[in-house]
Amino acid sequence: MRRIELILVILVAALAVTVLLLGRRTGPPPSPYCRGGSPLAGVYHPARLQVRSRCVVATGVVTKVKFEEFDGDVHIDLAPHDRRLLSAGNDRVGGELVVEIIPQDRATVPIPDPGARVTVVGPWVDDTAHGWREVHPAWWISAGRLVPASSLELGRVQTLLRDTSSDKEDG
Repeated sequence: MRRIELILVILVAALAVTVLLLGRRTGPPPSPYCRGGSPLAGVYHPARLQVRSRCVVATGVVTKVKFEEFDGDVHIDLAPHDRRLLSAGNDRVGGELVVEIIPQDRATVPIPDPGARVTVVGPWVDDTAHGWREVHPAWWISAGRLVPASSLELGRVQTLLRDTSSDKEDG
């Protein structure tokens, strides 16, 4: 009798694990431009970002574009059609969604002009250092011009990423 009970317990456990694993499947990603792997790959100080969704599609109007010298990111302020993408912290940036293109992607992700209506794809994150929500890094933007990062910008971000990596090893 104990043998049958043991078999039943194993079968029930296997069934429970199967149901849990199948229940976690989410369907296809929201865009073919969603990437696999770490959603924050190549981001300077990724520990400050909390991923809310590994891939989101956001549409809106670009209100501002700024090239950041320090890390080479391009910051885009986007007035999103879906205001649910914002948090109260986004009020500090004019109520806009912050979108950032990292230097490593600037050869393939176009930079839109202010006033352009665009769709962006990338991880939707909480920037815990600033208290607002972002798409960072942007993996795809529907319109704009390619402005590849210079070798100086790429070198600077590689140094920053290396320094961040060594900080983790030291700490």
